[in-house]
Amino acid sequence: RTFPGLESSGYRITSGASTAYNCAAWAAGDTQRWWDPSPGGGYYWPLASDALSLANVVAAFATIGYEPCAHTHQEPGFEKLAIYADHFGWPTHLARQLPSGAWTSKLGASEDIEHATLEGLEGKLYGKVVQALRRRQGT
Repeated sequence: RTFPGLESSGYRITSGASTAYNCAAWAAGDTQRWWDPSPGGGYYWPLASDALSLANVVAAFATIGYEPCAHTHQEPGFEKLAIYADHFGWPTHLARQLPSGAWTSKLGASEDIEHATLEGLEGKLYGKVVQALRRRQGT
């Protein structure tokens, strides 16, 4: 019910719920800690900044080799991320593209899923995709 677009676009659960990591950590390939810039939250964030902003998320992922790019389409030789934001522009979610072209997401403390489209998660909770990032494969 939270993501009505998933039914029509297709998805599958790939692992069970876990509070050890969140979508940002999952996008970064880290299943050992929760990534969050919240001040005083006791979470991991690769930057000193505690601002929850699109620019801060882009800068945090730059520390592991990602750079902004123009689109989320599959691109040979690159790994892609998609950043979602709400109608105020606050980042809400990240998804990582799989080699197949499908996407993988960690839904908060819930399951990890593989989803066919980015639009399947768009809506009231996550908003829409506002930024794509890429890095060379193997980085």
